Amino acid sequence: MDLLIEKGDSRTYLSQLKVLVTKFEEGAPAITRNSTQIQGRNGNVDFGGWHTSKEIEVEGFYRADDLDEETILRERLYALLSDTDGFYITEMRGELTPDFERPGENEGNLYEQLTTRPSHKRFFVYAKSVEPELQGNIGGAVLYKLTMTFITMKLPYGESVPRDLAIKLNVPYYGKNLMINTTGNIPPSINGAYSNSTGSVILSSGGETSLKVTGSPSEFYYRFMIPKIGEMYGFNPGSTYVISGKLLNSSGGKVIIRSQVTGGDGAWHSITETEVKPGKFSAKIPIPLNSASFFTSIQQLNFEPGYEFSFSKIKIESGETVTPYSPSPSDPGYNKWYLNTYYNTDNLVIPYAGTVPCSQLEQGFIIEFTAKEGGSGLKVDLNGTKLTYSGQVYSDDVFKLSGYEYTKNGISIVKSTNKAYFKLLPGITNKISSSLAGEIRILNFQNLYA
Repeated sequence: MDLLIEKGDSRTYLSQLKVLVTKFEEGAPAITRNSTQIQGRNGNVDFGGWHTSKEIEVEGFYRADDLDEETILRERLYALLSDTDGFYITEMRGELTPDFERPGENEGNLYEQLTTRPSHKRFFVYAKSVEPELQGNIGGAVLYKLTMTFITMKLPYGESVPRDLAIKLNVPYYGKNLMINTTGNIPPSINGAYSNSTGSVILSSGGETSLKVTGSPSEFYYRFMIPKIGEMYGFNPGSTYVISGKLLNSSGGKVIIRSQVTGGDGAWHSITETEVKPGKFSAKIPIPLNSASFFTSIQQLNFEPGYEFSFSKIKIESGETVTPYSPSPSDPGYNKWYLNTYYNTDNLVIPYAGTVPCSQLEQGFIIEFTAKEGGSGLKVDLNGTKLTYSGQVYSDDVFKLSGYEYTKNGISIVKSTNKAYFKLLPGITNKISSSLAGEIRILNFQNLYA
């Protein structure tokens, strides 16, 4: 075993001072209660209690070649441990290696054979007592037992190392949708019949598009782009794309994804004619290197009057991997989708693993909220406790809420809040949410252990 002493950026192990730690025992947090006795009433009236401090006892041994070296070691130990400003101690757990050996099998310094790992918690303490005790002269060296008692100074708990924690949604990767008119609520650039525009009808609503044959068209399709000589619609010659979507139904005939390009001769050529069945589908679109124009469509073959088909969630993206559907950045509903996908703060989970409540007023963690949309007022809810701000909020405003200080973009907003403070609770799912879309971080996040 070993003991790590941390003072700011300085880290010292007791083994560096020739101390071999053999015992690390922490007590339970001491409890103080507030109670009073009322005349004529049996017992006491209790007004609650609180934890005050925790005591940690550490023992070890150190050896010196002579009394002069022992004096130097003792002075360094006192200087390290008798610090009125306090310091952090961490138990370094481990064993001597190798675990089993015969006498005389291994040689070398015992401290070099220590294999340790830090505990998941540390304590901010002062040294109540540091007591060396002479054990005797062993092999020409003096051996001392060292007994140390530490008392916590701030929190009567073990603390994890603080960190800033981003509370994020588990969002899958969405490739950029390069298609146009993906919502299905905008009439396509050209649709229906190739030579007879009255040969079919189209209906776009609620993200679904349906077509039905009403006359005698020569072709029956939905084109997502107008075929224009010289127009590539942002697609690159020599690149491969993948189109995906959902065919909702088809009353008859073969439904295909068809993509066409023009080359050096200016004539249209099909590069994709992939059959799709009702349900989710995908098809690769390899665009030849010499392509000068491009468009794609969904088309039904072998049709008759009354035939129909419908589709939704059309997406074209770069590469050959299909990612979940997302609207095109040019679609009217894209911004709302983007906010709901990446900045939705409904019931985000804070992974608190402590064993005692962690209060802002005691531990000092800060909730940082960065708005991604504007609104009148803001509500932040953690485990049913609501903090409200009555002022105007604009996108990219940064709020820092610490329980005793409340700022927006660095300016105090205490008077515009209800001055609520938050607690992280053990043994439950700690959920946080806000009334506006945004980013939430927990600054100075720690787990606290009794």
